[in-house]
Amino acid sequence: MNKEDNSNWKFIEISKVDDKIINNIINNLKFDLSEDFYISIESVLKLGKKAEIALETQINEMDDYYIFKKELLKLILNYIKTNEIENPLLFDLYHPDFVIRANALREIEPNDALKYLHLIIPIIDDPDDSVRWAVINLLISLNQINNPIIYKKLKNRASFESNQIIKKKLLEILNLNLLNNSKI
Repeated sequence: MNKEDNSNWKFIEISKVDDKIINNIINNLKFDLSEDFYISIESVLKLGKKAEIALETQINEMDDYYIFKKELLKLILNYIKTNEIENPLLFDLYHPDFVIRANALREIEPNDALKYLHLIIPIIDDPDDSVRWAVINLLISLNQINNPIIYKKLKNRASFESNQIIKKKLLEILNLNLLNNSKI
């Protein structure tokens, strides 16, 4: 794909989308969370059946390093095949608009949040501060800070968090967790 193709990939008529474009869109889902990542998810959902074969291929070719993204692609593929999703808020968690992502994190019911924790935890690396803040507050409200996987993810996030308010909150909950565990 040359530079000219790349600059306008977001604005192509669905009827003109070919396999090469679909594969490029799906390949964006291998990368870190970014605006392009979220736009790619929306694009794949809009392409629907047209993206089905490429999604299946990508799922089969992804190794275990991409387990979260593989699960997300399976969720999208299942939706494309059945036109059903257990909780519509799941797609809002990956919407291109950060306000919708943050609101989805605030609105998701605790039982659903626990059920889909594997799709929520990676959002701690969202490019938007308000989304990261919403994830942290959701994990606290679900009492998940003691979960070793989540604790490690939050600790890692704290080491490179650029927003000082979020960093302070992370360090407080991580230190509080450390103190509580040492008293046991």
